[in-house]
Order: sequence, then C-alpha cells, then structure tokens
Amino acid sequence: MMPTVKRPAPALLFGLALVVAAALTPAGISGRPVAPWSWGVWAAVFAIGLWTFGRAGLPLPEAFRRVGWLVPVVALFSVPAALLAPSGERLIVGAALWARALSAAAMGAAVATLLGPSGLVRAARDLRQPARLVDVFEAMLASLTIVLRQIRAMLRAREARRPSFGALAGLVANPVETTRGFGRLVASLLLRSLERAEAVEQARRARGGAQ
Repeated sequence: MMPTVKRPAPALLFGLALVVAAALTPAGISGRPVAPWSWGVWAAVFAIGLWTFGRAGLPLPEAFRRVGWLVPVVALFSVPAALLAPSGERLIVGAALWARALSAAAMGAAVATLLGPSGLVRAARDLRQPARLVDVFEAMLASLTIVLRQIRAMLRAREARRPSFGALAGLVANPVETTRGFGRLVASLLLRSLERAEAVEQARRARGGAQ
C-alpha cells in the first residue's frame, strides 16, 4: 500500500503530538474538577481524527464505524480507573477518562489509516530511527496486514455459509454455539498465520535474506 501523503514523517509527528496532548489533558483523576478546556481539547482532537479519516478516503459513516470498535476497549480501561475518583465525582471523571482515551485512540487510528503500513515505515526511516528497529517494525506490520486479510477472508466465508447476516448475529439467540464457532475460527486463524509466516520466511531466505 502506497502512503497517502508525500511527507509521512511530519504527519506522523503531528498525529503523535495530538495523541499526547489528548492523553495528558487533566481528567479529574487527581481530585480536581475537570476543567472546561479539557473537554474542548478532546473534542478538537476527536474532530481532527475524523477529518484525518476523511483525508484517508473514508466516508464519515465508515470513520464512525471504525471508531466504534475502539469504544469497548476504551471503556474497559477508563471505567475501572474512574473508581479511584471521589465517590461524588466518579461519573464525571469516568466520562472524562472515556473522552480522553477515545479521542487519543481515534487520532492514533486515523493517523495509522492515513499513512498505511508503508507510510509508517517510511516515516520511521525519515525520522532516522535505528535501521534494525525499523526492519522489525516493517516485518511486524507486514505480518499484521496478512493476518487482517486472513481474518476478513474467513469472516466472508463464514457469512457465505450462514443464512443470517452479521458475524455476531447469532450471539444472542445461540451464544454457546456462536462462541464455539469463533473459537474454531481463531484456532484456524492461528494455524493459517503460522503457515503464512513460514512461507514468508522461506521466500525471504530464497531472496538472500540473512538467516
């Protein structure tokens, strides 16, 4: 995949700066009230993230769908942390922590989508990171891309064999069988990933790569 920006290094730095700015904005966990400007920072970072998704070629509904996948993960980490706040402020602190984590995660996902794997690798090289570290990063992204493609192919094949629509369509009606089906899917995915990794390694060595 070709990078969608001509200069990926500045785009990566700008995105990381926004992620750090959102992540370090006070959320009231120390006992102080959540400042009004904190909500403004998180809203601005989230809006820039949606705009970045648009720059990557994704329409707004698709951008919201991708952000929606982050909501359960964000809630998993932000809700327990809110329990550390005073009892009368746990709700507002939990909402602030959730907004902070979601805006930072959305911005990071948007930058990764905009640059793509090749853009991220090119940005790391332009930033003069250690060559060996960049090589490992590139191999990790390549393997992750292959795994994601395999997941999409397996989900499409599963959908083609089922009369109902949606990967989670039978979770409410038949949770045990649906969970078992996903367990078999994960096991098959691991086996196929190992086979693909071995094939990639053999191809790399055949091209003269170091052992």
